[in-house]
Amino acid sequence: MRSENILTSDLLDIVFENRNKAYGAYELRKHYKRRLLKALSAAFILAGGIACMIFFIKKEKGIKMTIDDTEYAVLASVDIPKEKPAAPKTPQAPKTPVAPKVPQQKHVANIIVTTDPFQATKITNLTDDLPIGGQDIAGDTKSHVVVPAPTKIDAGGNDVPVAPKADKETPRLAADIMPAYPGGVAALRKFMERNLQSFDDIETGKVVSVKVTFIVGYDGKLKGFQILEDGGDMYNKEVIRVLKKMPEWIPGKANGENVSVYYTIPVKFTSAE
Repeated sequence: MRSENILTSDLLDIVFENRNKAYGAYELRKHYKRRLLKALSAAFILAGGIACMIFFIKKEKGIKMTIDDTEYAVLASVDIPKEKPAAPKTPQAPKTPVAPKVPQQKHVANIIVTTDPFQATKITNLTDDLPIGGQDIAGDTKSHVVVPAPTKIDAGGNDVPVAPKADKETPRLAADIMPAYPGGVAALRKFMERNLQSFDDIETGKVVSVKVTFIVGYDGKLKGFQILEDGGDMYNKEVIRVLKKMPEWIPGKANGENVSVYYTIPVKFTSAE
């Protein structure tokens, strides 16, 4: 190489001056950037093609998760023996209990002093054990007399029994007003479909059913999850996982008070063709 060309020549040309450039090392170094650009372009194209294939395959064979409306809100399976309805009894007027006589002593007022023995009234000694009344009444002074509390009277003047308070802690199979998911069945289905994960191992046309019963507490919180229909460990855990993520429900009511109620949800996993 001429001395006047050294400053304008590439370092690679200076190194390989008077050497075998056809061997391959020169070619590799000379066009390295061009080959690197081609390799990166090919890699990006290949990765994009694979991603598109996976997307279209999943779109073609997706997993559909539905809640069976025909079996929605099924109570826990409990065999209750059927009883013949008893003949209605004619309501009788409540009997007013007769209160026992309470002993008391007569109150003496307006005492007049007189010298006539026939007009004088004998005054008995008052005691602190007996109440004061309008006349002397004999009664049992040994036992404690309990006067029954007044009953509740309605607008018609009839005695109305006071309804017992509902046990809100113990779960029941049914209530006057059943618990509900906020927003109703449509909101419940939307929440389940949005949060349930899909599984690729479902064969085309196959249906996997999972039925779960749980307790909706008087405070609206879900607890006591039990599997009634087993769809497999993976599917059972997925349904319970989503149920535990739910917001608080509207609790059931009995006698106007919030109570704990059993609730059952069936879920079906299906694979579309």
